[in-house]
Amino acid sequence: MGALDGKVAVVTGGTSGSGLAVARRFLEEGAAVALLARGRERLDEVATALGERAIPIATDVGDPAGVRAAFDEIGARFGRLDILVNNAAVYRPCAVELLSDLDIQRQVATNLLGPVYTCRAAIPLLREAGGGDIVNTSSESTLHPFPMLSMYVATKAALEAFTHVLTQEVRDLDIRVTNLVQGTASGVGGGSTDWAWDPEHGAAAWELWTERGLLAQVYGRHGGQDVDAIADVHLFVVTRPRSQTLDTVFCRSF
Repeated sequence: MGALDGKVAVVTGGTSGSGLAVARRFLEEGAAVALLARGRERLDEVATALGERAIPIATDVGDPAGVRAAFDEIGARFGRLDILVNNAAVYRPCAVELLSDLDIQRQVATNLLGPVYTCRAAIPLLREAGGGDIVNTSSESTLHPFPMLSMYVATKAALEAFTHVLTQEVRDLDIRVTNLVQGTASGVGGGSTDWAWDPEHGAAAWELWTERGLLAQVYGRHGGQDVDAIADVHLFVVTRPRSQTLDTVFCRSF
């Protein structure tokens, strides 16, 4: 028997990186997993590879109407929800004075408003299940504020504050909310394929981060974290006894 047999989980950003690793691990432990991400083609490919309990739902988490529709579909299909993992995030290095409107709006929409929308939609389904877990993924960049990542750091810090407040609101519903401060997994990448880094800004940021020793701090002794190890931490969090709360968990390179 798996640790999550009969459970229903939602993982946003579940088609790549640590989100995909979390979804795969939950499936291995017996859960049905709804994968929320924007790209329909990639979603379908991943869901097919993961098996019939992986449910692809094309959703832009920054769109409140899209999130409502996604959770309506989950409710109609399962009638409940046990776990929500807010993993989706975007970032794009850029000096503050050069930020475009899209740079600002997209990071706020995905990194902050997205989890707000999904938590709002998930709470009635978690209540129906008699309680459950919400895991909101923050970033160790809130501990080592990276220059040229102002919007990413700001949205993650705001998400941490939102998580702390939400914890107090839903505790009587037996909904456990955890702020997971996640460190670097597979390098500082270029974000989503349809919103790539500006090469000039990316090079300038990388040079500055290296010069100030920030990359060495987040990569640690072992060059970052394996995504499967990060998935293990998520499984640990959501399988704790219901009498135990994990308000903030740090999952960072050693």
